[in-house]
Amino acid sequence: MPRELAGPAAVAPALVGGALGLRRGEELVVATWSHTLPWAAACVAEARRRGGRATLFLEDEEAFWTSLEAAPSTRGWGGLPDGLRRAVRGADALVVFPGPADRPRFRRLPPHRLVPFRAADEEWYRLSSAAGIRGVRCLLGYASDEQGEFWGVPGALWRSQLLRGIVGADLAKIRASGGRVARALARGSEVRLTAANGTDVRFRLRRRAPWVDDGSVGPRDRAPHAPLVTQPAGVVVVAVDETATRGTAIATRPSYLAGGRVDHGEWDLADGRLANYWYSGGSEGFDAEFGRAPRGREVVGLLAIGLNPALAGGVPQAEDAEAGTVTIAIGGNRLYGGTNACPFLSWLTIGEATIAVDGLPVVDRGEIL
Repeated sequence: MPRELAGPAAVAPALVGGALGLRRGEELVVATWSHTLPWAAACVAEARRRGGRATLFLEDEEAFWTSLEAAPSTRGWGGLPDGLRRAVRGADALVVFPGPADRPRFRRLPPHRLVPFRAADEEWYRLSSAAGIRGVRCLLGYASDEQGEFWGVPGALWRSQLLRGIVGADLAKIRASGGRVARALARGSEVRLTAANGTDVRFRLRRRAPWVDDGSVGPRDRAPHAPLVTQPAGVVVVAVDETATRGTAIATRPSYLAGGRVDHGEWDLADGRLANYWYSGGSEGFDAEFGRAPRGREVVGLLAIGLNPALAGGVPQAEDAEAGTVTIAIGGNRLYGGTNACPFLSWLTIGEATIAVDGLPVVDRGEIL
């Protein structure tokens, strides 16, 4: 990647301008951790350059771990602080860089200490929706060296792939292709997924509104889009009929799960359930997470189609956004209008796939039509 595309000064306009369309006089809140401070600080400067106002909220990594050692309970201070909530409610736009950097250590915390931090992404969605503001969650917050080591991915390479997906993306084209895919899924009754590797899966649709994350949520078009978009963009997700999916899905991309990386997954699906599964590598991580999950873990609930041609294949945390990939997820789908409230979620991604809705092609061997 050219050096000029890799720095915070190039990323900030893509987030503050391209994704949020911040205008003169508007108020931006930027929430960051210390490992993403350079990107966050650049967003503050970009907001002011555009004639807006900006406030920076910082969670320091060292202070966070010190607090966990010193405080008898996380319930009194965990989660989003009240001052940040008040600032968001009074703002026009929001940029979030998630943390902490050492997520493997974070996930090893005892369950009772993790309670206030669970479902952090969902809390950001609820807060931005309730406040009526437009926001962006930047995946650079997840791309730390510690998490990369856990998944066997060099942190610098991972960040460069995400940066290319942010700076190199044409959001207008992503929005257009996302709209076409979403309209087909909204009108359709049945989806068939096929690929040259033997994948052949059928899904039933229930006229649930597809969720389109095209990476932009400007002041004039907030209503049709999610209140909190992701960068790098973009993906169309639909909650499928939880009782009807059947067939065989064979992954061509790794999945980066909380329990570890898994490779070359194969799922047998019947009556909307995961009937059997195999992985060529990393299955112990999936086994552990799946074994602990509650009822509803095996239900096929989501179908996602990637939209971003600037993303390489199999980028951690963005594996579902690569253009033309298809991702199947088991577990909870209530966030997308489904009926399964299970907190577990796992997925399998197929590249170079073909999608037909009611017999009409939408994706042809990885190319969005």
